[in-house]
Amino acid sequence: MDEFRRLATEYYNNTISIKFFGIKGSAYIIMSIPFLILSVYLSFFLKSNLITILPMLAGGILWSKAKKQYSNNLILHLQFFTHSTNGTFCEQKAIYLQSITAHIAPSLFETMKVFREVIETDNSNRSFVLNNGWHHFFNFLYNAESKNRILSLLIYLISLIAILTVVKPELHYDIYELIHLFSFEGFIEYLLIITTFILLGYALVVIPLMFFITYIVAPFMLKISSNSFLDRFFISELNKHSFLECR
Repeated sequence: MDEFRRLATEYYNNTISIKFFGIKGSAYIIMSIPFLILSVYLSFFLKSNLITILPMLAGGILWSKAKKQYSNNLILHLQFFTHSTNGTFCEQKAIYLQSITAHIAPSLFETMKVFREVIETDNSNRSFVLNNGWHHFFNFLYNAESKNRILSLLIYLISLIAILTVVKPELHYDIYELIHLFSFEGFIEYLLIITTFILLGYALVVIPLMFFITYIVAPFMLKISSNSFLDRFFISELNKHSFLECR
């Protein structure tokens, strides 16, 4: 997993940067901004689609020139790593990708499959320890496996509101008045209170529990040679440090 992060960072740093626009490309971008602002102004105040298209078209042409400048500068930058003077923008990126992942697999498709398996293995073997605190925190906020349950609860809530508004059972309160009582400020305040309770609960309950598992339970399980714990731990370590010896 560390190798995956290293390669992803290296690829990003060498292919995505505002510096590749250069002086010429940056000038095109700066010149396109007034045209785009003018098109927005004409669209809102003059309500004329024909006049709006002209500055928008001029801004789009300048932006396309800036993108072309970006592509040309990036090709020159990648040629330093690929040692290939031929090829389009996409071909240069493919050659560069293959050069930095050659120790993983012979082709980009095989590399993609390997790393996809690495990510799936990493996500399924994150033990409940302090090193994985942020992973479990975000899983605590939202888990993809809970999507169906959340959707079901929303459907039940909508159905309940529909029943109360259509059937109008004899209650001590009016559903319409309750809905009107909700305000944007009250909603924000409610979110802040809920966020505070979640953060406090995580800090006071979950983090101490992770500390206990990391430094007390885990060493004990390793001492008594728990097979399931050892297997999970070993797979996690293999996944984390895979491919490093191939470099």
